[in-house]
Amino acid sequence: MKTTQLKTDILILGAGIAGYETFRSLAKQLDRKGIHKHITIVDKNNFFTFVPMLHEVAAGAIEPTHCAIPLRELVHKTPHTFFRAEVQSVDPKTKTVQTSRGPISYEYCVVALGSTTNYFTIPGAGEHTYHVRSLDGAMKLHHDFIEILENNPAKRIDLVIVGGGYTGVEVAGQFSDFATKDIATLYPEHTVNVHIIETTELLLNRMPDKVRKRVTERIKKLGVIIHTGKRVIAVEKDAVILEGNKKIKSNLTIWTAGFLNIADKYLPKEYVQNGRMPVTQYLTHIADDSLYAIGDNMLLVDPTKDIPYPQLAEAAHHEGMYVARHIARRYKGKKKFKPFSFHAKGTLMPVGDWWGVMTIGKYVLFGRTAWWIRRNVYLFFLPGVLRKLKIAIDWTLHSLGFRFIVDTEHDS
Repeated sequence: MKTTQLKTDILILGAGIAGYETFRSLAKQLDRKGIHKHITIVDKNNFFTFVPMLHEVAAGAIEPTHCAIPLRELVHKTPHTFFRAEVQSVDPKTKTVQTSRGPISYEYCVVALGSTTNYFTIPGAGEHTYHVRSLDGAMKLHHDFIEILENNPAKRIDLVIVGGGYTGVEVAGQFSDFATKDIATLYPEHTVNVHIIETTELLLNRMPDKVRKRVTERIKKLGVIIHTGKRVIAVEKDAVILEGNKKIKSNLTIWTAGFLNIADKYLPKEYVQNGRMPVTQYLTHIADDSLYAIGDNMLLVDPTKDIPYPQLAEAAHHEGMYVARHIARRYKGKKKFKPFSFHAKGTLMPVGDWWGVMTIGKYVLFGRTAWWIRRNVYLFFLPGVLRKLKIAIDWTLHSLGFRFIVDTEHDS
């Protein structure tokens, strides 16, 4: 069947945090400045996912709808378009993107297609592990964990987390909290052991010593079994194999050990460096100023630190806002632009329910207040007053009862 090539002024590829924020900010900029240009945002899913909260979805601390926003709702009452399709390739020379539903031509293109899980070629890792990088992944982990609780005759359940960075520690904290409270009450016949494996000698080895030590104490108090200085060499269906052939029994293995940059999957090799797109200080590609890259797809060295800008949610959010302003100013004929710069305001990290860490410069806060601030910062990020109100009420009521432990995946 013949497909018709679509045309748009600004094409945003990917509706993760970076792409979502680009659309949201740019739609406002165009409207405010009276610029009559059309935005098309493309994603394989019809919803935006707030990834930093997916570990809480997996452990039933929040419901899936609390971190997923329909993209049709995003474009509602705007002159712009959401196009559901899978991006296949980008041809900067012809300014055309091939998708699973046909080609789209553009004037400006913003590449925000994210990254994928890096299994480091470890045998069995891709086949026998779960992740919390997508809503589908978090929900599959949630459903399969509940199914084990409901149907596994064994009284002992072992959950193994590979990777002791931010995500691994957050996952460990959530599932340990789940085990010591809700599971102990609702499934008293089961004991859940949560393990975390880290190749280096320390968990959170990039965090300040004060933070690392307190968080490690916290997850130990929750009952997490810590294996540091241990390298995973293989993953089996029911076990994780460490170097020296030490075997750790596992009913569920969660992979949080790293991500893989994938810009070379979509663009010609001359436009990509180590899986990312090298950009100028204005976030345009060094070889094509009609092409932008943000989020995990962007490669730009921070001149104040002489290292690439971090691949973090906070950075992606700011990159999206910057690109929106940059494109709008270009349409207004502006020639001078302030270079992009990003300085993290701090770190907000939950470790189980009602305990977290907040760092701002040298200031560090632990405990309930840090956890509460983190929740409210994320709530502020979500669009719409009614949505904020509904989720705030849900979270408040949810904290007074049990976690979300419904398993619907196998309904017929």
